[in-house]
Amino acid sequence: MPAKSKAKPRKIDNYVPFVEFLGTFLGENCEVVLHDTTSKEKSVLAIANEHISGRGVGAPLTDLALKFMVDEIYREKDWMMGYTTEGRNGHILHSATYFIKDSEGELLGMLCLNMDTSDMLAARDLINKVIHSAGFDRSVRKEDYAASAVEEEHSETFPKSMEDLTESLIVRVISDTNILPERMTPEEKMDVVSTLDERGVFMLKGAIKDVARHLAVSEATVYRYLQKINDK
Repeated sequence: MPAKSKAKPRKIDNYVPFVEFLGTFLGENCEVVLHDTTSKEKSVLAIANEHISGRGVGAPLTDLALKFMVDEIYREKDWMMGYTTEGRNGHILHSATYFIKDSEGELLGMLCLNMDTSDMLAARDLINKVIHSAGFDRSVRKEDYAASAVEEEHSETFPKSMEDLTESLIVRVISDTNILPERMTPEEKMDVVSTLDERGVFMLKGAIKDVARHLAVSEATVYRYLQKINDK
């Protein structure tokens, strides 16, 4: 009987050991996540310090990761740094994403860091109070400190399932309109569909049905809106 051929190793799999390595080195306040972007529904390939977001292996892509893919930011940049997200406990996280690409520049995955800096910020605030009360700040010159460069602000949530991701994206976009779906005009509903399309919602399985339910329209109507949007 001929021996079974082994599956060819993927480039993304080579990054799995880095997750535990970085998670151990950076400490329990930094979550390290490896996303396989070829599988949106079960994207998390490896994760360290998962208590920060409450996710595990097999969790889906985040809304922000999906937007990175839709906007194809990875074609212009190798990483995104300096944006903030929110952890499971409500703490603000300092985050960064490294884009893993093949030799043709196509996206294979993302290596993400989410650092809970609440302890450092609390220490900074305490030091600032001491410096201010002691009058030390009078001798400090602004030019002695260079402001850190922060990239464009982004927000991100950490869904535990693909259903959670789809639901949160739809609800957020509709809420931003400040109009109840039953009071929306067809044009306003089409604007909602357009925004959801820009955020990659329709790349997710079952999104058409969920959007139709939230907008109180038929699935055929959502398809028609998308056709009009793509024809523009």
